[in-house]
Amino acid sequence: MYLCWPLVLLQLGTSFNCMLEHCPSSIPNNRSYKTCVLLLCLVLITSACSQAATGKDYFPLTDGATWEYTGRSSTATGEQYKVRGVFHIDGETLINGKRYFKVVITTDLSGIPDATPKQQEEVRYYRVAQDGIYFLPGRDTNRAELLEMPLPIPIGVKWLSGATEVQAERAGNVKVGDREYSDCLKLTYKQSDGVRTTENYLAPGVGIIKTVYVNTTEPKSTVELTLEKYHL
Repeated sequence: MYLCWPLVLLQLGTSFNCMLEHCPSSIPNNRSYKTCVLLLCLVLITSACSQAATGKDYFPLTDGATWEYTGRSSTATGEQYKVRGVFHIDGETLINGKRYFKVVITTDLSGIPDATPKQQEEVRYYRVAQDGIYFLPGRDTNRAELLEMPLPIPIGVKWLSGATEVQAERAGNVKVGDREYSDCLKLTYKQSDGVRTTENYLAPGVGIIKTVYVNTTEPKSTVELTLEKYHL
């Protein structure tokens, strides 16, 4: 989780790398677990306004847009905890002469017994250029912007987002809840340590519909979020 934003997004450019590096491998009863869930949520927004080689928009980024996700975190010993994430585009702003979308990510950890605080909020700024998506962290907008991913998204070709290896592939039809989405993409993010991966599933005209974060180190853990509803 580091989601991606996600929204898996969920990574944030190099940010995706940084987030995973700070994501604890243990699941509840670890107070820092809340950070892990938040970072998974951040993964969900890393594919904002992204297009594949087909030219389809796989994350329409517009002012006022909102995506709501529900899911669970699971431990190797069978414990499961509910988590929620809301991602909202809160207008545009000029930073260093460039126009960015302000993305507000709210994480609800009320389903995790020992998590404090129960609600968390983060801000990220995203800019879409012809050659790629760039971002700035909300806490340090004076730093040089970082490339999140190239545009159009290269299908079947690996690229690096910081130290994270990313590959996009066609996923066809993907069912989430009672709805099936067609022409989906799957973006797989592999950390350089080889033990943490994130998979984001994106539908054209919608955005990220599902994200799965897997940590294969002990204690092993999995976090999965799926799209509940959205408004563009």
